[in-house]
Amino acid sequence: MNRKSLINKDWEEAFYWEGCPLCYLTQKALRNYMENFLYENVNDVSLRKEIREKGGFCENHHLQLLTFRDLLGVSIVYEDIIKNYIIPSLKKGEVPKIKSCIFCEKEEEYEKLYIQELSEVLKNQESFNLWKEIAYDFCNPHKEKIKILSPETYRKIEPYLSEKRRKYPEYFYKSFPWDKDYSEIFLKKLRILESKKGK
Repeated sequence: MNRKSLINKDWEEAFYWEGCPLCYLTQKALRNYMENFLYENVNDVSLRKEIREKGGFCENHHLQLLTFRDLLGVSIVYEDIIKNYIIPSLKKGEVPKIKSCIFCEKEEEYEKLYIQELSEVLKNQESFNLWKEIAYDFCNPHKEKIKILSPETYRKIEPYLSEKRRKYPEYFYKSFPWDKDYSEIFLKKLRILESKKGK
C-alpha cells in the first residue's frame, strides 16, 4: 500500500474526530513520536546532545511528555539538561533559554506533511463528501496554515467552512491543555475512534 493511500486513511479517520481534523492528526502523530522517544531514544547520545543545544523543551511539550507517566525516561533527559546545560550556563552567569524544541519542529513537520496531502485526499469525491458531511471545522491557526501552504486546497474548502461544527476553545487557539484530564480524554476518544475503525 503506498504512502498516499495510508495518509488518505489517516485523513478519513480524522474527519470523524470531534474537533479540528488537523489538530487530531498532528497530535496523534506527535504522541507516537514522543512515546517512541521515551521508550527507545532517551539514551541516544546524539539526540540528547541536540536537545541540550536547543535548551530543552517548550512548556507545552514538557507538560505533554509528563502525561506518559514515564518518570524514568523523563528524569534521564532532564538530568542531562540540568547537569550539562542549565548548571554550566548559570555558572557562567547566563540565564538558560530554550532556543527551540524538537517536538515543536516535529509538530510543524507533521502539519506540513498532512496539509500537502490534504489536496490529494479531497480530489477523491468519496473523501471530499465525507469531509463535507461529518468533519468539524479546522481551528483558526490551521486554517491560516492551509491558506498559506496550500492555497488551492483552501479555496476548495472555504465555501463549506461556515457550515462546519466547531470545537471550542481549540477552534480559536489550537490549544491542547496537556494536563492529566485532557490527556485521558484524548486517549479515551482515540481508543473509541480506533475501535469504530475496526468494525
